[in-house]
Amino acid sequence: MAERTAKAVYILKFGVLGLVVASYYLFPPVHDFVINGASYLKDRDFEGLRRFILAYGIWAPLTSILLMSVQSLLPFLPGIFLTITNAWIFGWQFGSFYSWLGALLGAVLDFAVARWYGRPVVRKLVREKYLVITDRFFVRYGVMAVLITRLTPIVPFKVVSYGAGLTTISTGQFILATGIGQIPAIIVYSILGQNITHSICAAITATSLLILFAVFVYFYRDSIEHLLFCKKDS
Repeated sequence: MAERTAKAVYILKFGVLGLVVASYYLFPPVHDFVINGASYLKDRDFEGLRRFILAYGIWAPLTSILLMSVQSLLPFLPGIFLTITNAWIFGWQFGSFYSWLGALLGAVLDFAVARWYGRPVVRKLVREKYLVITDRFFVRYGVMAVLITRLTPIVPFKVVSYGAGLTTISTGQFILATGIGQIPAIIVYSILGQNITHSICAAITATSLLILFAVFVYFYRDSIEHLLFCKKDS
């Protein structure tokens, strides 16, 4: 019975992977969506990204959410530019929500890939030296490592998600820590994005404040972990 279950899970895992790959190569709309969206993000082309999203009309919010989710799976595509663009298009309130939801879905996808397919697959997406760093951080701080790093925009989002998937952190804890931890950065950069100043000084100031907040959370991590994750005192 156990052998049948393991075989079924194996078939399901690689069936899903095959479906994703087939969709990318066999369906031009899917292929074009990924290629064009990734190109605008890679080039930091705010205007091109805005036109790309708005071209989908009433589906623009869903397009934004899907694009944020997809970029999380692809290397070297920073989601912060999409966060700024969303605020520029939809206003910071709705833009923040779409960015938050898309980033959360993307993080869960990364987490699931690592949990389902393991380290050999993750190594093809993330350099081993970064995985070693996250391994040590997770061993030391557990689920709080997710919360703290989400508050720090200079830490690669997807590296943390993949790294968490290789640990024993539960899916529920990961979703909670990610959902809460990404709120401050998304709101801050969305407010900047709505004003579309692209001010380097403003971005540096916002990033510095977020890092200071992450440091605050780090020093009070035990109390926060007890409050959020119902950690029992030993």
